[in-house]
Amino acid sequence: MRVYGLGLALSLVLVGCGGITDAAEATDPSSSSSSSDPDESSGSTTESVVGWFELGFGDTAFAPLADGDTLQVVWGGQGAAMFPLPLRGAEFTLPDPPDDYTSELAPLFDLDIDIEGYNDGPGGHFKHLANYPITFEIQPDGSYEYIYVAVLLPDEIDPTELDGLPAHLSVRLRPYGSADFELELDLVVAGAAAPN
Repeated sequence: MRVYGLGLALSLVLVGCGGITDAAEATDPSSSSSSSDPDESSGSTTESVVGWFELGFGDTAFAPLADGDTLQVVWGGQGAAMFPLPLRGAEFTLPDPPDDYTSELAPLFDLDIDIEGYNDGPGGHFKHLANYPITFEIQPDGSYEYIYVAVLLPDEIDPTELDGLPAHLSVRLRPYGSADFELELDLVVAGAAAPN
């Protein structure tokens, strides 16, 4: 699903970031709201969406993610079970260089995954990530890509227990100088046993 900036507040939920750790999840919730410029005449915010953003699935290729799709458990090379969520976009502000994750211009990513019967993590979610800086790579056509957000499953959960369960995914990308891109998707988990 791709969301374009048309001067409207569009909703898009995003998920996933390479190398996410639990430390990235413990953040200040007061910093998760987007900044906006007040309109002096009305007192309202006037920030609009700039560019476009797209959420996908896959650790080796980008497959767009849409309502009703499967959220497949993938086993990483280091033996961790995860949901790999690649990101694409364009036309919004990036740091210079774009891999400077410490820059205030780095887009920030938030994610919540809820899986029926397993929402006992931070914030009452199966998985919660907040304020994760995304280091997009600029492609030859001018678009941006992020390999994937590795949403790691808790070690104590056997991924096969999740097979067939409904999941709700909420994501938000917060680029500098743009209203947030937000997306919400209802998905079905496909669990997978650990490789031999």
